[in-house]
Amino acid sequence: MSSEGTEPTSLPSRLLEISSSLLIPRVDVGMKSLPPIAIYLQSDTRRWELLKSAGQAFSPLVLSSHPRVWIDEKDLHHLPEAIQRSLSPEKRMQSLRVEALAVMSKLFEDPNPANIKRSTQIVGSLVYVMTREPTTFGFLAKLSSHDPYTVQHSVGTAVNCLMLARKLGITGEQELEEVGIAGLLHDIGKTKVRPEIINKPGPLSPEEWMEMRKHSDEGYKIVEDCADLSERTKRAILEHHEDLDGKGYPQGVPSQQTHLFSRIVGLCDIFNALTTQRSYSNARTPFEAFALIREKMSHKVDPLLLRELILIYGGQPT
Repeated sequence: MSSEGTEPTSLPSRLLEISSSLLIPRVDVGMKSLPPIAIYLQSDTRRWELLKSAGQAFSPLVLSSHPRVWIDEKDLHHLPEAIQRSLSPEKRMQSLRVEALAVMSKLFEDPNPANIKRSTQIVGSLVYVMTREPTTFGFLAKLSSHDPYTVQHSVGTAVNCLMLARKLGITGEQELEEVGIAGLLHDIGKTKVRPEIINKPGPLSPEEWMEMRKHSDEGYKIVEDCADLSERTKRAILEHHEDLDGKGYPQGVPSQQTHLFSRIVGLCDIFNALTTQRSYSNARTPFEAFALIREKMSHKVDPLLLRELILIYGGQPT
């Protein structure tokens, strides 16, 4: 990490990665001054440091030695219009997706409070862009399928949770962040399950399945005392495997008794699992997944939520 920066007391929750060449298109003595924004750098361990504060005089020549930098989303209006246009909502969503995958990799390695907090900030960034750029709503659907499993599955589930919640009329940023965080963290309890079970390339034995079923309880235990998470987010982590017919787990209650966020996460978890490539199962198209859910898993999911998710992907519920 560069020695020019100093550790900030707090980081923005909506950092946007950009090429420094957007700020300094050419390197010479006649370069224009940098805009009045804070600029951050990131280390190989994904730790952010402040390179330049908003009011600090700073040499563009120093910035030119850093190919990629991060800025606060809220500072975009300080940049020239040409730069703002180049940072399309789609590109910002793609950048956030890459960051989310990296953050979730760290979280599954070590589910500590600091890593949990950073994952919540990623969801905040997704919600921030989505609520201000309506065109990103359709683009989000492209981010949720056909990835390798586990970490990517968590990101894909969160994306679908955000889309479904919006379709259901949930528009408040706080509520959207809470359901998105629940989708992102729903499988965090799998960090307490033996890796050989998580990575087994095939069906689990009854004994292995019993251990796997513990991940909902274990996930709740991890986040139970986390002040950054709401109670309904925690409930969704606990309840997302409760079924419509009351035969789910860990409590074995009908899903009508669970929180709406839990039902949203439960459906999006199933849908994303079916549309994700795994070692023992090929990824299905969204409509193949919907057909399978209707035919084989109708006892698990809320039919009204399934209808709305189908509509999101352009299908016609039957």
